[in-house]
Amino acid sequence: MFAKLTALIITIGLIACVLLAVRQQRVQAAHDLAEVHQRVLQHDRTLWSLRAQVAARTLPSTLARAGERFGELAHNNPERFRDLVKRETEGVLAAASNR
Repeated sequence: MFAKLTALIITIGLIACVLLAVRQQRVQAAHDLAEVHQRVLQHDRTLWSLRAQVAARTLPSTLARAGERFGELAHNNPERFRDLVKRETEGVLAAASNR
């Protein structure tokens, strides 16, 4: 009888320990999830701040002034694209021959 009672007490103790360990894992997982959520919120705040800065710097008046500084920009067309590809190819070949 004593052996059965001892085995029962030890079994109940082990079950209690396992339940506590599982509960601790759940609490830790919830904590980790909350931390990740806070990091996501912080990244979202940073993203929106950067978007606001980009929007402020790309006002039509700002873009017009930049356009005036750089002068007239050439439009992309097939002839210009072929010329750029040709120049890039020549540059790569020249760099390869210098090695």
